[in-house]
Amino acid sequence: MRIRDFQQILGKFTNNEKGTIISDCPIYIETMDGHLEAVRRVELQETKLINSPEPKRIVLKAESLKIFKSPTYKQS
Repeated sequence: MRIRDFQQILGKFTNNEKGTIISDCPIYIETMDGHLEAVRRVELQETKLINSPEPKRIVLKAESLKIFKSPTYKQS
């Protein structure tokens, strides 16, 4: 998934307007065991390899709380 894909998905929820109710929603990542982890930090990393197919990447750093279980686990 690329950032433009993520922007398009969010645009469908917000009708491409800023300041909607989704603006204050927390972001979670579903783990392999179905728990939801809160995203606590976002990093932009650069690859040091010359001619790398992915010269930059965005990494979501999560806090492992395992408080919530995803209701859609194993459905996708």
